[in-house]
Amino acid sequence: MKSKPKYVMTISRLTVDKLGVKLYDKVSAVLAELVANSYDADATKVTIRAPVGEYLATRQKGEVKDKGFAIEIIDNGVGILPADVNRFYLKVGGERRRDERGDVSKIYKRKVMGRKGVGKLAPFGICRTVEVITSGGERVLGVNGAGKPAKGYMTAHFVLDRESILQEVDFDYVPIIGASDGKVASEKGTRVVLNGFTQRKVPALEDLSRQLAQRFGVQSADWKITLIDSTKTADAPGQNTTVGNFAINMMENTEIKFEPGVEGTFAGRAFDASGKPVEGLDAGFSYEDRNFPIRGWVGYAKEPYKDDLMAGVRIYCRGKIAAQTAVFNRKAGFTGEHDVRSYLVGELHADWLDEDEDLIQTDRRDILWSHELGQQFEQWGQLVVRKIGSRARDPMKKKTWDRLKEVSKLEDRVKEAYPAKEQQPLRENVLEIAKFMGQTMRQDEVEDQERVEQFVQLSLMLGPVITLDEKLREAADAKDSPVEAVTELLKTARIAELAGFGRIAEDRVRVIGRVEELKDNSTTLESAFQTLIETCPWLIDAEWSPIAANQSFSTLRKEFVKFYWDRTGKELNLENFSDPNKRADFVMSSQDNAIQIIEIKRPKHELDDQELDRIILYRDLMQEFLDAPGNDEFSRLFTTCHITLVCDGLKLDGAHRQALKSLHKDGELTHISWKVFLLRTRKTHQSFLDEAERQRKNAAQVR
Repeated sequence: MKSKPKYVMTISRLTVDKLGVKLYDKVSAVLAELVANSYDADATKVTIRAPVGEYLATRQKGEVKDKGFAIEIIDNGVGILPADVNRFYLKVGGERRRDERGDVSKIYKRKVMGRKGVGKLAPFGICRTVEVITSGGERVLGVNGAGKPAKGYMTAHFVLDRESILQEVDFDYVPIIGASDGKVASEKGTRVVLNGFTQRKVPALEDLSRQLAQRFGVQSADWKITLIDSTKTADAPGQNTTVGNFAINMMENTEIKFEPGVEGTFAGRAFDASGKPVEGLDAGFSYEDRNFPIRGWVGYAKEPYKDDLMAGVRIYCRGKIAAQTAVFNRKAGFTGEHDVRSYLVGELHADWLDEDEDLIQTDRRDILWSHELGQQFEQWGQLVVRKIGSRARDPMKKKTWDRLKEVSKLEDRVKEAYPAKEQQPLRENVLEIAKFMGQTMRQDEVEDQERVEQFVQLSLMLGPVITLDEKLREAADAKDSPVEAVTELLKTARIAELAGFGRIAEDRVRVIGRVEELKDNSTTLESAFQTLIETCPWLIDAEWSPIAANQSFSTLRKEFVKFYWDRTGKELNLENFSDPNKRADFVMSSQDNAIQIIEIKRPKHELDDQELDRIILYRDLMQEFLDAPGNDEFSRLFTTCHITLVCDGLKLDGAHRQALKSLHKDGELTHISWKVFLLRTRKTHQSFLDEAERQRKNAAQVR
């Protein structure tokens, strides 16, 4: 007669597939499930041995090759007697909290994390075999591993094989019996060994430590998790570490703590950093005449999220992570959203999440927010987000301002710009306007050197303007204005004027630098240069100003395009140089009663006969247009036409070369190379900048 198997797992293939293989695909998630079992077993020490930083398997020609590694999870918990293995371990889906083991552990009275009894299937998401060696019960007389009589704890030893379990039909699975089964061990505890891995990587030691710390919100003197790198010797540096608390550096005065009172009372139980109640917040909520307390904290991190582990608020149930949320599903577009999503952190404990109804997804990646109770929790959380956002606004501004002063060296720059003793009000105004603008910047903008420099220059420019406005008001309010007051007013006006023009010169020098970059880039099209000249005509001549406000000239340009079409039957493009479907013609500007035709060629280009003919045609037709009957108003405003040619070389025959010389001699055309063009425009604006700086310093010394 065939004997009845000692250990039997009654389970469907679908259960193993859905709750093990498909659900847990990360090493850290698998280890977390096994560590949770150790916690429920009243273990005080858990040791994890793993090949840290290693891939557990490789893929060769589409086939996964196991590398022969093993992962061990060893605890000193109460273990399981062989007689209890079938009903407590091999029974999948049993309500752990409703059997004789109860809702809390026997020794330390811990609220047990397990409920559904499916965590033991988690390893099948990354490995093929799970070996379990567990010793428990009372000390009895038996045989030890060496085969000698000894007193110890009875051991159950069996191996679960994923491929054998995953049959097409449901059946009673019989595990393989291990060599230590029925022997006695000197200590209680459980050892789980994983082998035969899929292609997964074990995180680095510190990363794995943080991942486990993030998954367990348990801080207790009788609970310790140690990680050991099995690829290193015991004396090797970085061979082991202890999983600590999941620490986050908090921004000062942003934390709100939630501390429910006796029997779950929550009203008025939210406190700020000084212990004062936070108005409008409670440590939980009420739903259908029942209290749902929440303990923990929420605040702002000192730095933006560096990884997904610290992103947002972690929600725990019985010390094990249940979800992680950035803003409790609050819709995008609210004020301060960037800061909230980048800095909001927290740790909340809601042990009721899986009591009556389980609101936690099986893979513990989120909460069932669509459930009625989930919606109540969501509303409470969104209220917290709004409150913490408003409370953190001032600390965030202060943090941004402090960092901005540090990066920009603003105070030193202001003293250098306005050093005189009498300029103290001016320095104060610069810093005041800088603070006003700086607090509106985002943290990432503060680290942008170009953005910071623009901010400094703008502050140095606006400070004198504000000071001038104050002095004008003082003079207006005074009954009389003595010569000293007027002199002071004029000096401040001069500084404001120089600061404003200095800012313009700074901007222009930066534009010139951009032109130089385009010049040295062989892929730059002529249209890019023409667009710059169109918007920045001062590149040709420092005295030229933008033409957008000149309505008469705008009308002339449009009418000339029509005139050109009538005379040549060709379209002239003077408006949109960025359109690749249109041939780029010339740039037209106006200055000192003259029409300025600017023909700009790519660096190293040589002007040919046909191009010169076209330039002369532009000039001739423009003169004909101005002389035409009915255009008297145009000819009165714009008396001459001048050509500026920016081109490095010439490829002209004798007649065309002579024509170019004649135009130049008559003052109708100016030909400059790219080198001279850039040298001249940079020198002009840099000289202006230097002179503005010199006069500003002179003005300061006079004071």
